[in-house]
Amino acid sequence: MRENMHSYIKIHQFTPRPQYLHPDQLIPKIDRAVEEQGAVNRIGKDEIFTFKHNILKCMEIYYRLVGIDDRVFSSQGAVEPRGVLPRYTESLIAYFRLLEQHSSDNKEIIGLEHAGVHTVKIRYKYTDSVIKKLVKLGLRNPETLEDPLKIFLKGGALHDLIGILFICSYPYEKEWVARTLYNFFEYDHRTDDHLLYGFYTVEKKSGYRALHCDHTLFNPRFDASVVGKCGDTAPVDPYAVFSVLEKEESTVDVLRKLKDYFNIEIQLHTTFENLWSSMEHTNSYNIQAKGLGRSSKITVQWKLLSDMMQNLEGQFQQLQIDTELARFEVLHHTSYLPVKELLEKLGSDTYPVHAEATKTIESLETLLKSHEISRQEYVARLQERAEYLEDFARQQQNLTVQMVFRMQSVFIYYGLANQSAYFNTDDIRQFVKKALACYKEISLFLSSHPEVYLGNLLNIITIFRYLYLGHKYGLGLMTPEETIVTEEDIPSLDPAQNLRFFETAISLLNGLSEEELGYLNKDRTNALKIIHHYDLLAREWELFSSLRSTPRTVEISDAVGHFRKRYITKELHRHFNILLESDKIKNIGFVVKFYTTLVWHGFYLPMDALRQIIRYSAYDKIKPSDLFYYELAAYRFLYLRRCSSLEDCSKPSSMRCTDPVKTEHFGNFHRKNMIQLLFRIKRRESAYKFHKARLYFEQLTQTTFKMDHFSGMVLKENASKEGNVGNVG
Repeated sequence: MRENMHSYIKIHQFTPRPQYLHPDQLIPKIDRAVEEQGAVNRIGKDEIFTFKHNILKCMEIYYRLVGIDDRVFSSQGAVEPRGVLPRYTESLIAYFRLLEQHSSDNKEIIGLEHAGVHTVKIRYKYTDSVIKKLVKLGLRNPETLEDPLKIFLKGGALHDLIGILFICSYPYEKEWVARTLYNFFEYDHRTDDHLLYGFYTVEKKSGYRALHCDHTLFNPRFDASVVGKCGDTAPVDPYAVFSVLEKEESTVDVLRKLKDYFNIEIQLHTTFENLWSSMEHTNSYNIQAKGLGRSSKITVQWKLLSDMMQNLEGQFQQLQIDTELARFEVLHHTSYLPVKELLEKLGSDTYPVHAEATKTIESLETLLKSHEISRQEYVARLQERAEYLEDFARQQQNLTVQMVFRMQSVFIYYGLANQSAYFNTDDIRQFVKKALACYKEISLFLSSHPEVYLGNLLNIITIFRYLYLGHKYGLGLMTPEETIVTEEDIPSLDPAQNLRFFETAISLLNGLSEEELGYLNKDRTNALKIIHHYDLLAREWELFSSLRSTPRTVEISDAVGHFRKRYITKELHRHFNILLESDKIKNIGFVVKFYTTLVWHGFYLPMDALRQIIRYSAYDKIKPSDLFYYELAAYRFLYLRRCSSLEDCSKPSSMRCTDPVKTEHFGNFHRKNMIQLLFRIKRRESAYKFHKARLYFEQLTQTTFKMDHFSGMVLKENASKEGNVGNVG
């Protein structure tokens, strides 16, 4: 690297110490390792000679892989071995260094940086460690030692001959790192609950903690120079590994020729986990807590130290969360109109009633959360307040004032419908049905009374509330051909009714007067939420109506196009940033969804959106469903539309000059991420969210999702994707 250059990712090389013993001198080391593991008692005296002999044969193969020969022995450390193993390891180091130097042009390194990686360590096992590992493997299965070369190569028992350690700062970052490493490595995708993108958690009695991923192959799919041509894989004869390299080969050539020969073990540590691991080995832990000298007392002490460090790490992470969380305190019961200003303009003195009702609703919710009021009393008092507001509305002569208070009354049931944390599905069903019936009645009234001042805007907000519930407790505007199984206790909304309301709202938005638009924009945050949600519904309709062209669909399509031309512009990004920076957007889920919308429409690069999503994930848990739609938008941007820059989005598809290798890589990367997230949505979220996400996935990728083993599904799905690109661009 260049002198004095700030290095985000530091690359360290751990190679064997320059002490290369003649094979005859390895025998005492083998004897000691065999004794420490109690091999005689486990396999018997009659087999011990053959056992040691097989280990020595394996070490001879190891020496050949490293390049340790008579010249190296006689040099007494002055000549470094230049076998395929050190050359491959050095090439891995050089490759990461090269990518780091060009990080501004490399999305994969940027991804690691955003994920939180600050150090990468690469090494291959040195002599003593290999001997100890061979003894362990041989004791588990003596037949393993009978084919020495097989042990060290791809699929062999010694899967951690080469290891790469990635270190990030905090535990929450490990998921993002695991996700990003798919760009660089090939490994099985598994979906067990304890696995994360092919990684599994390792927790030992001693206190060691980390994420591991075994039997991986270095395979940077985004780099055609390393991946090579189709079918460019390792020869059938494993002994070809010793002759595959020329004396002088470039870094890329070494990686390309050897990547299919050697497995790599990936380890993921936080800073504290790495510190503990380093202290463990520095203090001869392997001698005192393992093998012949195992001491339960020392093991317990190391475990206590590990727990203390984990607790300290948690406090550091919480400190970071608390520092940022102050920006994102969730606001409740915000109106979508400047009610005080509107009522005063109409000459009404009723605002104190509205303000007092809002304060009462918020106070009751606080009491519920602090367990100072029962759920039954909470609902009863809210219902009393809703009935009071409804009666108060009927007494108003001005229809606009009447609608303002009717909408506030219904909003109480709308709020209850969104409190699934406190109520069972039967309760939620009743709240949803009540809210939907009231919103439907208000909308029909507003549609038939054009004389209501700001009636169109009030209707847009009413339909927004209605369709939000339809989206949350149903399939929104989706009309799949097959019957979707829904949760029995939640009412299934009629997609046809949802579509009628959507048509009405889009038409009203397109026809808003400047005065009405001015009122809507009084609160830019809520205006943004309304526009965003209608655009989300428009995307749903577009995806699931493309095959049914009728005069009505053409009319809706034209209305959506008009809506987008007026509202979904590049200005959205600017307004969103202003609101975000001024702390007026408080909901992290909405932040993720809005970045997804910007990517979907080509206003924001997927990698830039991911950087923000990772940042916000530090202090609020992002739902799998929200992250899924980001992956979907990135898939569409990078693979279906084949864009590599924002400028590409405005060009005809024939003029987008993208690297086909990278395009295919992005398609596979985001498709597999979506599959992973679908399993998580299935486990953690509602049936509606899972089915909607699944339908989106199948429609856009033209791949059928099945709840079977992840690895098997990915293989089938990859085969079906060859030459088959989705029909949505």
